[in-house]
Amino acid sequence: MEKSGKALKVWTWIFIVLTVVVPLFAIGSIICSINYKKYDAEKGAKLLKISIIVGLVVFILNVFYLLT
Repeated sequence: MEKSGKALKVWTWIFIVLTVVVPLFAIGSIICSINYKKYDAEKGAKLLKISIIVGLVVFILNVFYLLT
């Protein structure tokens, strides 16, 4: 199980980084971080917060870009 948890953590960070390029990846990072909470609740909660913040910031930036 520990290997699967580590893989979820890696995929979550990959999705967070890709969210900057394509905001749709925010959904993947949120899903992976929710699943990672099963293995490590504290780190999973932090990853979830980071995923949501990055997703919202990139979404807002894209909205501003489209409106200008």
